[in-house]
Amino acid sequence: MSIDKAPKPANPVLIDRVLASLQDTLIEKLSWLDFAFGRAQRLVTKKENRDFYYPGIYTGAKEYKNVLPGEQNGNFCFFVVSDPQAVEYKQHQRNTLKSPFSLVFWYNLDKIYPDTNERRTEEIKLEILRTLTDAILTEGRITIATIFEQAENIYKGYSLKEIDNQFLMHPFAGLRIEGEIIVKEPC
Repeated sequence: MSIDKAPKPANPVLIDRVLASLQDTLIEKLSWLDFAFGRAQRLVTKKENRDFYYPGIYTGAKEYKNVLPGEQNGNFCFFVVSDPQAVEYKQHQRNTLKSPFSLVFWYNLDKIYPDTNERRTEEIKLEILRTLTDAILTEGRITIATIFEQAENIYKGYSLKEIDNQFLMHPFAGLRIEGEIIVKEPC
């Protein structure tokens, strides 16, 4: 049975189409990446009588996969598409949508570089940036504005405290890339 390393909607349009193309590129170019998930939703559950927010990837049949840091998903990434989505409206022309987005990576350095005990996080960052820069998108484009490496910024908006988890201690690492997705309505 084949596992889909880049699960996507069957017929993606607009922003989801750009994300689907990026997912395929990331899986193809980053040999160490186990999964390139698409758009995550900010979900909430109760934990110790408090709201606990986590990123969830819709898997179908009303089920979601939790993509908080952990070894259950291997080395992975997912997208967060933020509000608002700006629309450049021109009557009788195709509209252009612009939306802020984030791309979150979490990975185990021992699985990427098994022969060293060094934290080669800058090499990973460079490889990701080159992959995104060289990505050939059939529709839309992205811009990259910022990169975050501190735990509280990588999983910004979710209930995760590094003091509780220490999820960035060796061999684990992560980063968050923020930018903008720009896409026109299809003809």
